Amino acid sequence: MRTTDRQLRGDEPTTEDMRWDIAEHEAMNMQTKDLINILYYGFEGLEFTPAIEVRDEWNQFFGEAENT
Repeated sequence: MRTTDRQLRGDEPTTEDMRWDIAEHEAMNMQTKDLINILYYGFEGLEFTPAIEVRDEWNQFFGEAENT
């Protein structure tokens, strides 16, 4: 099992950290078909996602894990 940047972080994540955590989470769970869809249809990266949406998605993925 791979150790993620989120697991190694000792302080509260910044919005940029959250973007990276989400991308890392998605990449680790990505199927070949997902990659083909991205290459074929394109993808708007998390870099352009508003901070509030990033925080909401990050909390969906990792919020409970941070509280345990």
